[in-house]
Amino acid sequence: MGVLDGKVAIVTGGARGVGRGISLAFAKEGATVVMAEVNTETGPATEAELRGLGASALWVECDVTKKSDVEATVDRTIAEFGRLDILVNCATGARPDTAFRTFLEHTDEQIELQLGVEVWGAFWFMQRCHPHLKASGDGRVINLCSMAGTERRPGFMIYGASKEALRSMSGVAAREWGSDGIHVNVLCPTADTEATKRFREENPEVAAFSLEGVALDRFGDCETDIGRVAVFLAGPDSSFMTGQTLHVDGGAVIHA
Repeated sequence: MGVLDGKVAIVTGGARGVGRGISLAFAKEGATVVMAEVNTETGPATEAELRGLGASALWVECDVTKKSDVEATVDRTIAEFGRLDILVNCATGARPDTAFRTFLEHTDEQIELQLGVEVWGAFWFMQRCHPHLKASGDGRVINLCSMAGTERRPGFMIYGASKEALRSMSGVAAREWGSDGIHVNVLCPTADTEATKRFREENPEVAAFSLEGVALDRFGDCETDIGRVAVFLAGPDSSFMTGQTLHVDGGAVIHA
C-alpha cells in the first residue's frame, strides 16, 4: 500500500529533472501520474519507465506557456481518470545558457519565457485544476520555487523574480482555498539534474563556489531527496500544512 494510492496527480515538466524525480516518487507510492511535458523524447520515455514500475502513467505533450495546452491537459486528465487530487507546478523556463546573467544582461526574450512558464503556466494550471482539487476533498498544490528568489541571488534576476511571484501566488491561494480543502505549499530544491551536471562540467569554478554554501556538501537527488518531500506534501502526513515554503537544499538556506 502506498500513501498516494488512488490519487491522481498532474506534474508539469514531469519527465525531466526534478519533475521526473517527483513523478517517480509519486508512482512508487501508488499515484496515477499525468506528466505535462513539452519534450517529445523524455515524455514518452518517462511514461514507459513509470508503466514499467506497474504504475498508471500518461504523458501529455504540453507547452505551459499556451493556455490551450494547459486546459487540454487538465481536461484529458479528468476524461481519462475521472478525478484530480494533486497538482505539481515544476516546469521551468530556466536554461543553463541564461544563468548567471547580470541584471543589465537580461533580455526581453528571457523575461518573457520565464514569466510565461513560471507565472502564467502555473496560474493557468491552478485555475483550471481548482474545481477538481476541491471536488477531491483533499486537494494538494505543490509549486516549485527557488532560493534564487528567496535569497535574491545575483545573476538570476528574472528567474528569482518569477519564482517569487509564484511563491506569492501560492500564499494567496493557500489562504483563499483552505476552506475548499485544498493545501498549497512551496518547495525550493537544490537538485542534481542533467542540466546542472552539464553546467558544472562546463563551469567547474562556479560549481565549486555553489557547493561551498551547501551544509551537507552535496546536491539533492531528484527522486530520493526532492521527490520524497513532494510525497510528504501530497500525502496525509502534511494534512495540517498550507502556505508554507520548504527549502529542500541540503542546508544552502538556513534562517533563524
